Amino acid sequence: MPDSFAARIPTLAEAELRRYLEQPQAYKAEAVEAALAELRRRGCPVSETDLARIGDVHRQREAQRAHRAARSGRWLGTEPATRGARIRRVTAGILAAGLGSAALLYLRAAPRAANPLGYEPEDTKRYLRQLEVVGGKANVVATEFQRWFEGLWQGRQLAFTVAWLTLLLALGFWFAATRLAADGGGD
Repeated sequence: MPDSFAARIPTLAEAELRRYLEQPQAYKAEAVEAALAELRRRGCPVSETDLARIGDVHRQREAQRAHRAARSGRWLGTEPATRGARIRRVTAGILAAGLGSAALLYLRAAPRAANPLGYEPEDTKRYLRQLEVVGGKANVVATEFQRWFEGLWQGRQLAFTVAWLTLLLALGFWFAATRLAADGGGD
């Protein structure tokens, strides 16, 4: 989506253009520059204090950008190729450790012990009816959700839970690291 301020700035009234100069931190640097250029084109005077404030805001933004670049450069590296390789290596490490753990959990998990009664009392219609009488349908749904959630952390299901959490963690790291590298690297 192209920046709409380039087409919008020439249509604004002088008071609206001055708002860009009075609050430059609230707008993109390009929008502030375009508003300043439009005011000059119209022959409107611009005070030195406004120009100084705009310059201060630009310097602060550049300092923040440089600080982010330095911060990300510490562990990602300064070169784009180095950053990309390190991000891929860390992501692969997260995936290898997590999926390896999930595979080990899957192989080591003992099968669920059979109930000595031969059936699960919680699965009977009588038990579900009693739950519904005591607490309503919300109680039945809450109990089923609780049983499902507790089941995620036991046996072979735990291996699948660890695998999914690993995939989410790796994706989250990759997304954050690539955005940080692109933002801090200025490429």
